[in-house]
Amino acid sequence: WGEHSSLKQPPLAGFLSASPQLEYAGASAVQLRFLRLHSRRAAQKVSYSCTPAPQPQPHKEIRFLADSRDHSYAASLHGCLLDNESSITDTIFQFSTEELGLLPLRDLAVFHNGDASHQFGFTVGPVCFS
Repeated sequence: WGEHSSLKQPPLAGFLSASPQLEYAGASAVQLRFLRLHSRRAAQKVSYSCTPAPQPQPHKEIRFLADSRDHSYAASLHGCLLDNESSITDTIFQFSTEELGLLPLRDLAVFHNGDASHQFGFTVGPVCFS
């Protein structure tokens, strides 16, 4: 997966290992199959939180691996911008699909310029079938 990125830093999480990085407690393959059989749509949110730096940061690329492991979603992050209201900046990614085999997300990777001082984290929400 790393070869698809124009940035030189390897991914920080997943994509290179054989086992998925994101696990969902209590969601067995049988339960997910049952939910998919009785649903038309799936949705999931991921929040990217970071501490802003005083100087502008370069763009970062983020990739999310679908449950099918055959598809991935790519997005560009414009860095954390310093504002006067908060010490943490959040970016919300909303995934919604009728292709039920794509969710829940199984892995994510961030590609960046190698700035080790950049502090960030992710909150992966539950997948909702409807």
